[in-house]
Amino acid sequence: MTRVPAWRHSFQTLGFAFIVIGTILTMIGTLTVITLTNPINCPAGGCIYYPALAITASLLPSGLTLVIAGIVVISMVKVESEREDRES
Repeated sequence: MTRVPAWRHSFQTLGFAFIVIGTILTMIGTLTVITLTNPINCPAGGCIYYPALAITASLLPSGLTLVIAGIVVISMVKVESEREDRES
């Protein structure tokens, strides 16, 4: 039985963490975008600007980026480990 290098588990864990955190951020960003697109009854003076909603709406692309980065990291670990297994 061959010993698995420590970097393989580290990068797999990092990729999984990227996917989990990215999924959570994507869900929060999606809910915020849905909330922002619903019509709101504003007073005659206009609607109040909530900077927190604008910031949380930016979580959607950030979350998607993290999910994609996690998938890339996990796939690269898989490719590299298969290449190392073929060489040995």
